Amino acid sequence: MGRRGRPPGTPEPGSEPFGDASEPIEPAVPPTPPLRSTPAPEEPVDPPTVKQPVVPERPAASEREPTRASEAERTPASQPEPTFEDIFGTPTPDAPEPELPRAESRRSRPSEPVASEHATSSSRQDGPSAVDALADAVGASTSQTPWATATSASAPESPRAPRERAPRPEKARKAPRQRSGRRGGIVIIVALVAILAAVFGGGWLLFGPAIIDRFAEPADYEGAGTGEVVVRIEQGWTGAQVATMLEEEGVIADQEAFYDLLVADPSIGFQPGSYRLALEMSAQAALDALQDESSRVVLQVTIPEGFVIQQVFARLAEQTGIAEADIVQAASDPSAYGVPGSTLEGWLFPATYTFDGGTTAQQMLQAMVDRMRQALTDRGVPQDQWQEVVTFASLVEREGGPTTNFPQVARVFQNRLDIGMLLQSDATVHYGIGDFGVITTTDEERADANNPYNTYVYAGLPVGPIGAPGDAAIDAVLSPAEGDWLYFVTVDPSTGETVFSNTLAEHNQAVLRFQQWLRDNPEYGS
Repeated sequence: MGRRGRPPGTPEPGSEPFGDASEPIEPAVPPTPPLRSTPAPEEPVDPPTVKQPVVPERPAASEREPTRASEAERTPASQPEPTFEDIFGTPTPDAPEPELPRAESRRSRPSEPVASEHATSSSRQDGPSAVDALADAVGASTSQTPWATATSASAPESPRAPRERAPRPEKARKAPRQRSGRRGGIVIIVALVAILAAVFGGGWLLFGPAIIDRFAEPADYEGAGTGEVVVRIEQGWTGAQVATMLEEEGVIADQEAFYDLLVADPSIGFQPGSYRLALEMSAQAALDALQDESSRVVLQVTIPEGFVIQQVFARLAEQTGIAEADIVQAASDPSAYGVPGSTLEGWLFPATYTFDGGTTAQQMLQAMVDRMRQALTDRGVPQDQWQEVVTFASLVEREGGPTTNFPQVARVFQNRLDIGMLLQSDATVHYGIGDFGVITTTDEERADANNPYNTYVYAGLPVGPIGAPGDAAIDAVLSPAEGDWLYFVTVDPSTGETVFSNTLAEHNQAVLRFQQWLRDNPEYGS
């Protein structure tokens, strides 16, 4: 390949040292003006005034080989250098200061524009060109002065085209992206820290007090406390439930302090019931009081045999402190207690009951009914006969006097029932009229048919119980004494002496004795 050609892969022009002129420099012909203008044709060239770059026409072969000397002679030294604005018609753009060729590295030099294939082939055919002359001039100057540049006074410098800013702008474009990435990472870290702070802060606000309380010593009062409060422990309660109840009632400051004592001694237990304690007691003092039987609130109620329901209500109110109206209300629905009758009369078993403080009226009444049901069940009374047995036993209870007479009294009533004879019990008349303070009846009361309980008028047992029978009366009804008695009368109510008779004549003699006792004891009435 000739002098003017450059094999592929050879270094680009300008990359070799300027002092080596062994290889020609073949700059490519760009579509726009090159950095250094090509030597003009032989005629003098006026300073360019065109606004757009114009590629000069290819001169004849004889005109394409000017010498360095002739080129210097044709170009006056004082000729001003064309500017970017003279060539392109626009102001010079802001560009970095041009660097010396020596300072430019191969990587940082902008790529040279590639000339068209047509222009290259023409120059090869026509012989030496202006480019060759420029190469000779550059070689001559560099051989004389190694560091000479194209801007020396020996040759005018052609107008400079704007340098490509690829290397430095490329770095400038990359730097912001790197800074943006660093800023983004910082923002993410700050956001994560803020989120974690919010999460842990919110969690502490919610659970911090609980955590502190969990590991702190539980609060506790000192001493035995003041005032008084009645608390109740239900059947089956655990120690934790007792501790919670004591805190809610104001007995102890913190259930944890009380529960710690229970954990320390697993043998501690509690009896269900009511206890009289103080307010603001220490946990230890409260525990000691619950283990002391004297602290228990015990309500004892005694219901005598033969009491009618009104008397039972009054006794309950008196001995428990519950309002009698509340007791009456609690007894208004007998079916709630499983009683077959229309009232609870006769079903409130007479006995002494012990109730814990806080027991309700309904609970008390239920306990009495359950006790009567137990008495009948234990004696094998069929359930369909419960009401009849209770009614019969209440009649014996109200009429019999001393319990030793019950079997005989039960036999008299049974004998009369067996022959269809009226029972003629004064106790049934008294119950029907609501008069429980006397033991005698008048002719008018005995003849009152408006009294459904009047056994002087109505045959058989009364329509319902007339009082609360006890165990002795129930046993007497189920196992009456053997005898043919049809009459009996208590001749001395103060002692309970009773006379049983088989005939009416014998009975009338006994009645005279009773009347004499009444005269001797007018407080009983006539």
